[in-house]
Amino acid sequence: MTVAELVLADPGTDLVADYEPHGAIRDAINCRDAEYILSGAADTGKTLGLLNKLDVCARQYSGASIVIARKQLTDTYGTVLQTFTKKVIHREIEAGIINVYGGEKAQWFDYPNGSRIWVAGLDKSSKILSAEFDLIYVNQAEELGLPDWEVLTTRVTGRAGNMPYSQLLGDCNPGPPTHWIKSRARSGQLMLFESTHRDNPEIYDPVTGELTEGGKQRLQRLRNLTGSRKQRLFFGLWAAPEGAIYDVFEEAKHKVKAFPVPQAWPRVVGIDPLGAYVAGIWLAYDAAARVLNVYREYYGEFGATIPGHARTMLNLSNAETVWAWVGGGPSERQARLDFSGAGIPLLEPPVKEVWAGIDRVYQLLADFALVIHDSCPQLLSEIGSYRRKLKDGIPTEAIEDKETFHGLDALRYAVSWLVNPQESVEVAYEPVMVGQGRY
Repeated sequence: MTVAELVLADPGTDLVADYEPHGAIRDAINCRDAEYILSGAADTGKTLGLLNKLDVCARQYSGASIVIARKQLTDTYGTVLQTFTKKVIHREIEAGIINVYGGEKAQWFDYPNGSRIWVAGLDKSSKILSAEFDLIYVNQAEELGLPDWEVLTTRVTGRAGNMPYSQLLGDCNPGPPTHWIKSRARSGQLMLFESTHRDNPEIYDPVTGELTEGGKQRLQRLRNLTGSRKQRLFFGLWAAPEGAIYDVFEEAKHKVKAFPVPQAWPRVVGIDPLGAYVAGIWLAYDAAARVLNVYREYYGEFGATIPGHARTMLNLSNAETVWAWVGGGPSERQARLDFSGAGIPLLEPPVKEVWAGIDRVYQLLADFALVIHDSCPQLLSEIGSYRRKLKDGIPTEAIEDKETFHGLDALRYAVSWLVNPQESVEVAYEPVMVGQGRY
């Protein structure tokens, strides 16, 4: 059943949608899997299609509780909400059928049958984290980390009960080949649809199959892009970004299938102790092959206490001998003290300069002396997305969205401890007489 047919089947409205989905977008709209993402190049109609689905579900199911979300709340106002209010529900707003609360920065949309569509950002996610919903739609899902997505899966379990099914769905432009979206799709946890420009009737006429005049102009703008932006936004391919920092990373060689790590292999854990997520990365050394194996990752929400994070990490390391726990930048001394007080003696990394630490990880990758197990999907996603900021198309020394790469910071801390000679510390003391002439 198409979106238009769903609206016509709704006895509560006499408005007929003038939207007809095509191709992968139609398949995605009609999908009822618990998790799915609609991927594709720019201007394939992904966002418009999924917003129409939300509108239909809000009309069709009385009391439905739905969320439109993005990584940053402020990013919703000039993008996805503009599309929703101007291309999907504009007539209903003008007719007073749908009420908007919050003005230009809408907080929610109320339907006459009691349904509500909320607006949220993962940076201000208290509403999402404290309630249950029928549908959560994430615009530009490639911006999220895997921990963000997994938290959202816990909010659409079916307990809301206003629809016959519940879903976490999203759209995205392609990212790096190692992105968690791809790995989650390969594992079967997430259905991934791939849309093309032929799915957009404004670009390709759905009857004749020919490129429209307007479509020629729109595609030319995308065709004029260069590098990975053209690969992603014009061709719809999953490609490494411009200015990739770990450009030596090869998924076929550096990603390996997870296996039980032998007990005798020495282990080190890197920890990024502060940020939106506290991250832990476990490394074990295969002395025979002279290769470091990253075999486990931990991402805990910032809201948990440091003792809580420490307990979880210690439980994960149960029966393992960890040579060293290393983490935190120069300014994070208190966090190290807090971890030490909670049972993890967190050492300060010997290499304090970020790029110096990056160079050490880079060299291990270049020498094929470091591999990452496929049990670490978020770290693999980060390593493929890690890139320099561009200025006039030229990479700079600044790191794009540096504060979001918690796993890579933890990896850098651990590697810096492993490859740098450690300072030897001795405690010197003079014996003194105590009590009755005894030492």
